[in-house]
Amino acid sequence: MYKKIIQVGFISRELKRIMDSCINIYGIGPWYLLKFCPENVKSMTVYGKKQGYEMNVAVCPVGDVRFEYIEPLDKSIFSDFYDHYNENVIHHLKFDVKDYKEALNFFTAGNINIIQTGHQLGDRGKNMYNFLDTQKEFGFITEIVNVTKNFIKPRPDSWIGSGQGDFNPVFIKPSVIGIIVKNIDDKVKKYEEFGIGPWKIYGFGRESNLKIKSRMAFCRIGNIIFKLIEPQSDSIFSEHLSKYGECIHHIKMEVDNYEKKLKFLLSKGIDVLYSDNYLDKIRFSFLDTNKHLNFTVQISDKEIKNESQSEIIIHP
Repeated sequence: MYKKIIQVGFISRELKRIMDSCINIYGIGPWYLLKFCPENVKSMTVYGKKQGYEMNVAVCPVGDVRFEYIEPLDKSIFSDFYDHYNENVIHHLKFDVKDYKEALNFFTAGNINIIQTGHQLGDRGKNMYNFLDTQKEFGFITEIVNVTKNFIKPRPDSWIGSGQGDFNPVFIKPSVIGIIVKNIDDKVKKYEEFGIGPWKIYGFGRESNLKIKSRMAFCRIGNIIFKLIEPQSDSIFSEHLSKYGECIHHIKMEVDNYEKKLKFLLSKGIDVLYSDNYLDKIRFSFLDTNKHLNFTVQISDKEIKNESQSEIIIHP
């Protein structure tokens, strides 16, 4: 049912601040900016009831995934999410699905509520989007869309960063999404109920020469690996779980030169939250990029393949 992840969605009350950081620190841009409102989006609903809403949306591709920052302007699932989590938790992932109607029916048959909808009007055609309340099941909200074949994206209200020359992004692309869970066995079963699997579960700790102990499970969906993390010692993972519950903690971003990019990010005043060596061979760091990007970034200098299932790349 799931082909790949096509978008990661964040909530912010300060789009200008986020865009400035993306462009000037991380080299991500330019950004397509458009206001969503009843004039250009039809069939709007919120929590199953007809309701108009407004939001500013900024979009930019990072590798083969689009980053989308949403600035809510009135009452919606986005303002509610912000009121609950502020800017500390990733809001949604958009799946590219094989069959839109089949996927939508599959979720609703599993008692998943459609919590917000809209039919965005393009210069031609429609982009019909649905947000599904999978926060409890997955640790994030799910978005699926049905884009008509004749859809032409509307012209942006503005471009942020356009005309600033060539962009040289710090990151190549996102490759792993790390989700903190209370119990991996229970969560894997829940994911598999919704057709996401198979999973490989591993223990990481003293035998891996790591400072912190955890259990992790891995599953690839097209272009992205989902990594479930069950903390088993005090760590940045257990702290995040205690504060926010089960949700996305970080995104692993691929870099072309670990040492060079780490040094660069440190020079920009970005702190290392946790750094370690897996099996004394693979160096990795979790970085406090949340103040700029609304999520924690992980980078590493290598990757290793699981010999028993080579298509799943295991990252510490």
